[in-house]
Amino acid sequence: MDPEDVLAAIEGQQNVLAAEADTLEDLYKRFNCPRCRCPLQKEFDAHHVFSDPNVMNPRALLRCPNCSYLIDPHSNLVVEYGDASKIPVETLPIIIPKD
Repeated sequence: MDPEDVLAAIEGQQNVLAAEADTLEDLYKRFNCPRCRCPLQKEFDAHHVFSDPNVMNPRALLRCPNCSYLIDPHSNLVVEYGDASKIPVETLPIIIPKD
């Protein structure tokens, strides 16, 4: 289709997807890896993207770039625990026994 024809067809229409997309982005930004403490990256899975019939925007899973921990932020379900051996040592809690 000609881009000018497309713009003419949607001119004056309400953008109903932007508010929902902003809400999803805000949700994704609130998550950090519980093991590495780093921000998670969006990952799209074909079985999950449009699994909610009430959501028009694609839904993402969130993966840790360090340890590959994968979570569904919409249900808080851990999909994959990843590789614990890749957790940076400085993020591991240090347990000091009390005398």
